[in-house]
Amino acid sequence: MKRAALCLLAGLVLLGALLWRSTARADDRVTIRGAHYREPSTRVIQPVVEITKDLPHGFDVNAHYLVDTITSASAAAGTSVDNIFTEIRSEVGLGFGKTWDRTRATLSYKYSAESDYWSHAVWASLSRTFWGNTATVGAFSGFSLDSVGFRSRTPTCPPTQLPKVLAADGSCPENSVFGGVGYTQVLSPVAVAQINLDTAYLDGFLANPYRPAPGIGYEVFPDRRLRTAISVRAGYYLPQAETGLQVQYRYYRDFYPGALPPEATADPWGLSASMVEGRIYHRLSSDLEVRFLYRTYFQQPPAFWCDVPSNAGCGPMSVSVSSKYGSSDPAIGPVRTQYPEVKLMWDASAWQPIPFFRWFAAGTFEISYGRYFQNNSFGDAHVLQAGYSMPY
Repeated sequence: MKRAALCLLAGLVLLGALLWRSTARADDRVTIRGAHYREPSTRVIQPVVEITKDLPHGFDVNAHYLVDTITSASAAAGTSVDNIFTEIRSEVGLGFGKTWDRTRATLSYKYSAESDYWSHAVWASLSRTFWGNTATVGAFSGFSLDSVGFRSRTPTCPPTQLPKVLAADGSCPENSVFGGVGYTQVLSPVAVAQINLDTAYLDGFLANPYRPAPGIGYEVFPDRRLRTAISVRAGYYLPQAETGLQVQYRYYRDFYPGALPPEATADPWGLSASMVEGRIYHRLSSDLEVRFLYRTYFQQPPAFWCDVPSNAGCGPMSVSVSSKYGSSDPAIGPVRTQYPEVKLMWDASAWQPIPFFRWFAAGTFEISYGRYFQNNSFGDAHVLQAGYSMPY
């Protein structure tokens, strides 16, 4: 589904932004995780298996496989009526890394597939530490080649891409190039700060192929999108209390890159968002740690968004934005969310004396529960996650 695909791209950008945060090599480790997301009309179940392995001469390799089982009661998922529909997305990834003293480079590939969306992504990162390993500078860059399929309608791709569609399999292309830079500075033995800049340029069919838009049929997005974000993060550790504090702010905005399309006299995008997040880590005992998280998110919709039943004069009716574009997707509307979460992490070393369970004693278990409070029609959501990671 298109919604899941956009989440995948955002995840790729976030993943790349995290790659430079450590110059340490991977260790030999197996990680198994599971996540369950539930809102009134959508349920997502996601099991993940990840393996990392050290190799000689500073090389390492990692691989992962995950499955998203997405059950949704929405016509926007590709059904002819508003009923229960289940979609399965499979993803496989492979990455290689090389570490030299204070420099680390990685190269990664990811393939994702569902019944109407296919994605190939490749990206690389490079990071280096300075000043006695107290500062890290990193950068990442990559591209994604995607295809959007249609279950029950004739493709309506951007005109510049229509010949490619007619000569291929009836899908519409969606290509992207993304990258970013970051800087991390250790301020003291108990304080650290970080700043990240990242961007992604998307070109192709960017809308949901099944979501209706009043007055224009199916929703229509501009065929280009420039996504930009800046984030700052700081952390502080209180040794006596065995408590760590983190705070982060992220600002995001969309633009139409280059010259505006002939039918628009103003940027049809303009979607912007701010996110503020705080985390508290506290060690309850030698083998048990708890983390509290709170995140708040504020989003302003793009110029072409319009919730027609409540405001018939917005979005496509604006004189400054072409009536060619239009969407009432709640995900890009004036979203407000609050997300509290609690997470427990337990070092299973206490199992070492027990004959059967000693096989798991070298690993770490974690479980978390979070609740999304949302102001849009998706409604509030529950998020339950569990995982186990062990060296081998």
